[in-house]
Amino acid sequence: MVISSKDVKTIYFCPRKAKFEIRSKKQTSGLQSSGMNFQTDAFGCTLVADVDEVVSEKPLIVKISKTGKKLAEYHMLESAFVGYVIESCGKHLESIIVESPYYSVTVNWKPYVSKMLSMIGTFCETDDFRVVKTHLCRTCQYSAECFREIVNTESLTFLHGVKEKTLEKLKSYGIRTLKDVINMSPIIEELIGKEKTKRLVFQAQSILNNKPILIKPLPKISEGLYLDIESYTPISFDYLFGILDNGLYVPFLAPDPNHEEDTFKKVIEYISKSGNPVYHFHNYEVNRFKKLARRYNIELPKSFFSRFIDVYKLYVDYVALPVPSYSLKSIARYFGFNWRTQLNGQLVVHSYAEYLATGDERILQEILVYNEDDVRATEFILKKLKEIF
Repeated sequence: MVISSKDVKTIYFCPRKAKFEIRSKKQTSGLQSSGMNFQTDAFGCTLVADVDEVVSEKPLIVKISKTGKKLAEYHMLESAFVGYVIESCGKHLESIIVESPYYSVTVNWKPYVSKMLSMIGTFCETDDFRVVKTHLCRTCQYSAECFREIVNTESLTFLHGVKEKTLEKLKSYGIRTLKDVINMSPIIEELIGKEKTKRLVFQAQSILNNKPILIKPLPKISEGLYLDIESYTPISFDYLFGILDNGLYVPFLAPDPNHEEDTFKKVIEYISKSGNPVYHFHNYEVNRFKKLARRYNIELPKSFFSRFIDVYKLYVDYVALPVPSYSLKSIARYFGFNWRTQLNGQLVVHSYAEYLATGDERILQEILVYNEDDVRATEFILKKLKEIF
């Protein structure tokens, strides 16, 4: 098994997902930067230091690029992985720079080597990892498999909207399975209230019966536009506004930040001329519209935003689904929709960064396909609501 330093983050949060991904991807022979190949063997696996730049060869200084706003523990473990592999090749590593648009830090990675080796050793030597619910579940292509495994035990792990503290409280009252939620609902009502309990019971029934359940009557759903925005978050640049209009995908693409305002105004004009509802998934699109309007001193009336309808909220408020999360990917995949790329909300940021660095139009085309699939998936799950109920 070949483990790259880029796998460290996933191993840190969900080793089960990392195991699936590593086994499914093509195994590479290692990194080649400036003629150097950084890899070593440990725990019966091949470890590959996948750095983003060799800043200097003498002394050896390497850089790891990130997009986030702050340094986290898993960044230190990834740095320790890179440092360990490079020095295992007989090289003297002067320093590792971890850099994002928000910071550039020369990290002290050596104190993290012991914890990193323990984590990687456990990962290499363990075949099966227990299912855990993390933020990665929202986009994970394997979450449905984990969900099925958990359902067989009637665990409360994937009950939507239940936080860890609430789970612990329920367990302290002997409520440990989905059937317990249904049978002991009066106790739950005293703990979290009638309305929340009602939703939990519907959710438990939906999972146990493996079918959607309507919580309350749906509002009228009219034909409309479907909107999805792609942003390069390191510089808060909204470069792609994808709209699906009567089955036609209409992308509004800003080639650089200097064209963001003009592109945004064209999108506003397009939406205003339509007069139809604007469906989106979650609140990101509305938030970005409001921020861009402030940035460019554009006054958008309340009537403009009153046409925006959050499909996520429709599902959360009106439907109980047997799914691992109420993300767009999870809901759409449950109903049979498939994306044509492997991108997700995080990977698309890295892809766009690669496009900026290389100018490779194939990367941009893949992002356009991903964006189109997102708006088509939003339309798809809205139509499913109408079909089922």
